[in-house]
This record gives sequence, structure tokens and C-alpha cells, in this order.
Amino acid sequence: MTLKLYFAPGSSSLAPLVALEEIDLPYAAHRLDLAAGDQRKPEYLKVNPRGRVPTLVVDGQPVTEVLAILTYLAHRYPHSELLPLADPLKLAKAYEVMSWFASTVHVAFAQIARPERYADDEAVKAALATPGEARFARTLTDIERLAQGPGPWLLGESFSAVDAYALVIWRWAERRQIDTTSYPAWSAKAARAFARPSVVRALRKEAIPVTA
Repeated sequence: MTLKLYFAPGSSSLAPLVALEEIDLPYAAHRLDLAAGDQRKPEYLKVNPRGRVPTLVVDGQPVTEVLAILTYLAHRYPHSELLPLADPLKLAKAYEVMSWFASTVHVAFAQIARPERYADDEAVKAALATPGEARFARTLTDIERLAQGPGPWLLGESFSAVDAYALVIWRWAERRQIDTTSYPAWSAKAARAFARPSVVRALRKEAIPVTA
């Protein structure tokens, strides 16, 4: 089986990048420069016609969207314990949180960082930023509440795909120069995650242009 991840630094693709490092199996990585428009080039659109990242290609078959990729990896490589597959209720909770990350948190951030997804008019784009900032800030408070739960990780005693996905949002908060000390419980769990070897390797891979 061959695995190839198309990713972009600073994007939500960090989550599957961390997941692949957790699995600790060989995979190829292809770094896209979103600012340069790599995601809109014909060669990438053949892989993912939506022109978004991430895309995981499994034996030539593309899988898109963070949640779908994390689901595939967790089920295909259960030894990684990326998701609590043996506990239906805990698994449902993991999907609840990650679905919310994708449908609410990411959408709020995109209003600020990617207003062109919602409007063509420059005045409308600018008008989207203020409510987007407020919505994004509210989601961080919700994540802090989640992080106040028991255990060293967001779902309890074990590192999971939820922790990897939450790091994406943490970095977005830093990009917006939000005072993350306002979220002490999440700060502690994020710091623990950033020190994890798989995360260190993923961040290193993000920083170095690689094509394979």
C-alpha cells in the first residue's frame, strides 16, 4: 500500500500529517504553497478537483477532507489508537468534536482568512471579518471548556486525532494574535501535544519543502 499526503503549512492538513507520523509508517508528502496558488494548478486539480488541502492518496485513490482522512487512518491502522474504536460512546464524542471543528470553527476562521470563499465584492469580504473574529473567539472558549475535562488529553487519558485537529485551531489563534493564556486548560494540553514526537516531526516536515 502506498500513501501520499498533499498538505500545506499552516492549514488544517497538519492534523492528518500528525496522524501519519503517529502511525509511523512510510508515506510520501507533497507540500503545496497556497499563497502561490499551487492548489489551483491543473496537476493538483487532477488529484482533488475542489482545489483544497489536505488530500490523502491511497494506492492511487484520493481521500479528501480532514475528518474523512482521519477516519480512514484510524480504522486502517487501529494500532495507532487515533480514535477510540472499541468504545462506541467515546468514538461518537470524538466525531462530535471533530465535526464541530470542521463545520463551525473552520468556517468562522475562514470568514477571516478566506473571505473569497463567501463573497467576490471587496466590501462584503471586509464586512465578514468582524463577525468572523467574534465567532472564532467564541469557539475557543468552547474548546477551553472541553479541555477542562479530566485526563492529559482532550478525550481523556489517550492522545487522539482530536488532539491533532485541535492543534490546527491553536495555531490559527496564534496567527490572529489571540492571547492564548486566556485558555489555561487548553494551553496545558496543547503544550503537551506540541512536545509529542509525532507532532515535532510533522512540524519539521511542514517547515521543509518536500516533494515525493
